[in-house]
Amino acid sequence: MTIMQAHIPTMFMMVIIVSLTMTICTALVWRPERKEGLGYWTLALALHSSVYTLYSLRGELSDFLTIIVANTLLAGVFVLFAEGLMQFQQRRLNRWLTYWPLLVVPLVLYALLDQLAARVVVMAAIVLYQAILVLVIVFSRHRQTDGRGQYFLITAFGMIIATMAYRGVGTALGMDQMLLITSSNPIQMATFLTATVSMILVGMGLILMVKERADAQMLKLAMHDELTGLPNRRYILEVLERLLAASNRQQQPLSLMMLDTDHFKLINDRHGHQVGDQSLKLLADTLRSRLRAQDHAGRLGGEEFLVVLPNTQASGARELAEQLRQSIEQSTFLTRDSRPLTLTISIGLCCLEPGGELDSQQAISRADQALYLAKQNGRNRVEMAA
Repeated sequence: MTIMQAHIPTMFMMVIIVSLTMTICTALVWRPERKEGLGYWTLALALHSSVYTLYSLRGELSDFLTIIVANTLLAGVFVLFAEGLMQFQQRRLNRWLTYWPLLVVPLVLYALLDQLAARVVVMAAIVLYQAILVLVIVFSRHRQTDGRGQYFLITAFGMIIATMAYRGVGTALGMDQMLLITSSNPIQMATFLTATVSMILVGMGLILMVKERADAQMLKLAMHDELTGLPNRRYILEVLERLLAASNRQQQPLSLMMLDTDHFKLINDRHGHQVGDQSLKLLADTLRSRLRAQDHAGRLGGEEFLVVLPNTQASGARELAEQLRQSIEQSTFLTRDSRPLTLTISIGLCCLEPGGELDSQQAISRADQALYLAKQNGRNRVEMAA
């Protein structure tokens, strides 16, 4: 049986070209003003191509360059990947966890320069640690990361972990074919293929992660009000349509609240639009803190807000509306001249019973009429639609 042998110069060239290609790809989408990690990742991919360039020159350049410098740069590749991920996740990690290999690798390799097997085991152990650390960082924010790009990274570093574990354990057990990276055998071919495929996956995964986050941010901006952070008119009306259809299917009541800040124009005229914006933010924050998990609130426009209350009858909706009204009335904030300002709101309610004939627009109209009645009856009150 003939065992396939790798052409080592070709394998080196393949890894170098792939790393440089992915470097160019990440560099093209990197924007320095956006702290997304791509700067670190681009440098990591460039260093990876340098590492394999030095490996390929083993025997032509000094051992200091092709062993000590090359492997120190390899440790630096994983440090940069970890730093980039932390920047992408917008948090910090104890730098000793990531940077110690940069100090240890050159010292240990210099001490073991004449002990090939020991060098292979040590480097396999260090790279194994670094790859596991990167995976831990990815998994720590797995649920908060948008899209599927992270799975490319998980696959890539999983491959590296498996290869380094096999290489380290095999060398420790005396498998000589794992020793020289320049030797031509199936084990080394697998190592080169892992290096090539993992860099492709890493490059694609990083670019995808950045794109998917940008897409998610754009979607949020399109569906949320910039000032208050609540769903905008389009989004809250879509939510109302969906919940109204669900309530009819499940034969459950649904209630609506229309909220309006009292004397909002007067607040803007007397105290300025900045204070008016503060009042809207206060109302939005109160809605977020006081509403139940199943409730939905959104800004319709100006000072008007809509709250959708699934599976809520008229009595429950009125009780919750009174709590909101009292909470706003008891809140104060300072104007530009440091004077305390107290807000009040008026609320109109409409309750839809299962099987009713009202559609979403008619229900909003009823709640709006109730809100108008609350204004007529003196403001700072709750009224229920007839």
